[in-house]
Amino acid sequence: MLHLPCAERTVGVEAALRLPDVMVLVVEDTCAVIALRNWARREPPIWRRRARRCWHAEGRRLRAEKARVKDLAARCLDEPA
Repeated sequence: MLHLPCAERTVGVEAALRLPDVMVLVVEDTCAVIALRNWARREPPIWRRRARRCWHAEGRRLRAEKARVKDLAARCLDEPA
């Protein structure tokens, strides 16, 4: 089983290898998780206001991407084949 944190789902390895849409979901989720972790690690100091504004804007974009991955999971995994 593969855990997809952004999609809040798990999928079987066999399904990921056999179904192209599920493989895309696994890759998208992995990329989103890596981007979010990288973003969180780069939080600028509070006195760097412009850098913090940019950092917060990037966070909003990444959260939107996470929501897109979650929606993709719902379409990919909930629809009948």
